[in-house]
Amino acid sequence: MWAECTVFPWLYPAARIHLTAGPVPTTALAAGAAWLFGGMYLAAFALVYPWLPRPRVLTATATWVLGEALRAEALGGAPWAAFGHSLHACLPLAQLAELTGVAGLTVLALLPSVALAESGTERRWGVVVWALAAAMALGFGSHRLARAPVEPRDGAWTLVMVSGHNADPDPLRAYVEATAIAPPANLTIWPETALPSYLQDDASDAAAIQRIARTRGWLLLGSPRYEGAGTDRRYFNSALLVDPDGHARGAYDKRRLVPIAERSPWPLPSVVARPFSPGAGSPRPLVAGALRLGVLVCWESIFAEPARRYARDGVDVLLNLTSDRDLGAGAEQQLAFSRFRAIETRRWLVRASGAGPTRLIDPYGRVLGRDVLSLVPGLKRPLTFYVRHGEVVPRLALVVLGAVYALRTLRRIRVRTPGRGT
Repeated sequence: MWAECTVFPWLYPAARIHLTAGPVPTTALAAGAAWLFGGMYLAAFALVYPWLPRPRVLTATATWVLGEALRAEALGGAPWAAFGHSLHACLPLAQLAELTGVAGLTVLALLPSVALAESGTERRWGVVVWALAAAMALGFGSHRLARAPVEPRDGAWTLVMVSGHNADPDPLRAYVEATAIAPPANLTIWPETALPSYLQDDASDAAAIQRIARTRGWLLLGSPRYEGAGTDRRYFNSALLVDPDGHARGAYDKRRLVPIAERSPWPLPSVVARPFSPGAGSPRPLVAGALRLGVLVCWESIFAEPARRYARDGVDVLLNLTSDRDLGAGAEQQLAFSRFRAIETRRWLVRASGAGPTRLIDPYGRVLGRDVLSLVPGLKRPLTFYVRHGEVVPRLALVVLGAVYALRTLRRIRVRTPGRGT
């Protein structure tokens, strides 16, 4: 029910438009995908809960955290609407993500429910532990927000985002016209699939892009591309970087493909044939002059690892190019989940949308509705604990479960083994 209520209302219309399928097969496919990437894990938790050893405040919380960690990676991964995401609007608590990622917030949000589900001493101690943890997290986050440093402006670059024209009958013309009246910029950014055609096949579109770059400066735009020929040809959903001379200076190929829209929601049987291939290897920054860019295409912004890697590579800004086509409430959910990438890495995240307005997320998770961002390239930004050490909370959850089961086994052995001298 949780998965269907959270995802299905926007997944169904999106799937129906993308697949041009009837209501019955689309309902089955969307409901199945929501169950596979969400409901199945909740059902598994409900099944194992009665068998978990006490104290369940520890073991149930640890089991839930491990389930979410598995969901984030299994079958291509889908960390959509983790329990900790529910705290995205409570910024003092959300700052905990700098240390623990979303998993720490999942623990914080889950603890009171797990404690109140028990009785007696375990309930009382569970509530006390949660209250102390929440107070500490609130104090840490309030301190962080109060001491947020002001970035210098000397030597700053200007980034201008041009969003919201993907649905135009001629998107390239619409983006060219909107860019012509946009403020001057060192880097201009268009969203995912702002250019729906292949520049390799359209000389006039390629020439138009070159003219824009020579007029504006650096340009980053979402566009598909391909490599190879014949049966070996592979297609990618990409972000293309063009320098002020109109020359291509790099491309980022989307690694995490969206179920249904870009790949089948499950590997076997592959019920939906889609054209895109995932990019190879680990994501690497694109370099626009002095500015290092960490590109995240569409829902890649809900995955923590790419942003962590970019932060370790010293990017100046995270750029989320997304089309938001047919997502409805899903676009707002994605925006909410993306806030944690900024907090975890303490970097600006720019969300350029093909169907809606630009959203800027500052390093503390605050969402701003404007199209211009100024920042200093090469500014040394310290790596957060989460960027350096990653998913510590799921590892601790595994240790907790192992320790509880080991102690339980040890007690049983002691009970069954006669004492000395008997």
